[in-house]
Amino acid sequence: MVDSVNEEESFYLEYDWLIGHVRSLAMSPEDCSEDQGNFNVAHELWYFISQAEHMILDPIQIMTEEQRASVQTLIHIVEAIPEDARRWTTIGQESVENMRHEAWNNARVQAKKVLRDLAPISILREKFYA
Repeated sequence: MVDSVNEEESFYLEYDWLIGHVRSLAMSPEDCSEDQGNFNVAHELWYFISQAEHMILDPIQIMTEEQRASVQTLIHIVEAIPEDARRWTTIGQESVENMRHEAWNNARVQAKKVLRDLAPISILREKFYA
């Protein structure tokens, strides 16, 4: 028998994926790079956060409009980050330099807001997995 994932579990799996990247982005450039393994950090954050559009469709209807808008704002800010601020690299120091690019500043601020805005969902997630 194959286990299936219901909509609620699917939402929380996507939530976990997004929130991990948002937590990293909210950190200092140095801590963010270390948290992400010092490997291609800016490019991967740009890519993975940009992919969060599906989660904000919220099939289980637990996100408020404010929460959805907060995540969408972050997605739009991240999508606009120029290529020179997210160069592909396997060198740790270059990852830190990418994350120090001024284009990441607004994204970092918005990531902190997203963490605050989604805190109630993190509590619901903990209850779901308890």
